[in-house]
Amino acid sequence: MKKYTNETRAAVMAALLSGQSICSVAKEYNIPKGTVSYWKKNGGPNNQTQKKDIGDLLVKYLETNLEALQAQAEAFKNTEWLAKQNAADAAVLHGVMTDKAVRLLEALSNAASNNTS
Repeated sequence: MKKYTNETRAAVMAALLSGQSICSVAKEYNIPKGTVSYWKKNGGPNNQTQKKDIGDLLVKYLETNLEALQAQAEAFKNTEWLAKQNAADAAVLHGVMTDKAVRLLEALSNAASNNTS
């Protein structure tokens, strides 16, 4: 059985939490669909240390994503830079990153409420 790093598992879980399908995540990370499905069903890794590590990586990923969104928002305020950009590309990039960040926040919020119930 192949071993996967916590970083890979965190990226897979982040992709699943952001709404990507099991099939697309499995293809993107070159991991069997059954493995991705198992991780999704069981919340990722099996032991508490791995879960904490992956949780920490997910939070770091979300922080990085939100920092990138902030930098984009700052760049979008620069009218000279913005005038040089393809509007469709800038809108798609901003929309995708925003959507993923919101989905991850929702998933983390849902996970937190499930843990307190």
